[in-house]
Amino acid sequence: MKKISVEGKTQIKRLLYTGRVFGLRGDQFRSFNGFQLWWYDRRHGVCNRCESHWTDAGRKVQQCSLNRAASILWHNRRLLFLRHKQLQEDARLMAVGNLTHAGQ
Repeated sequence: MKKISVEGKTQIKRLLYTGRVFGLRGDQFRSFNGFQLWWYDRRHGVCNRCESHWTDAGRKVQQCSLNRAASILWHNRRLLFLRHKQLQEDARLMAVGNLTHAGQ
């Protein structure tokens, strides 16, 4: 993860849409080394956010629109990080999103 400075919601939307994964840093997030992960699923047209361990059967994945995600991330921009791996390079993260849609 690398600390990022963003200029606005439009930049956040563009980065999400192109497959980048954001992390929000916070003590309340137990997983992913203290990050909440955000990514955009182009196939389903939603943003996913995950707040749990890979091995935790009770992981919490929530979905929202791209606009809502950009608003939340912009509001928390001082805690915003960009993941080195893009979504396409992370099979486990893509699987989390696919499992979320399969369960609906």
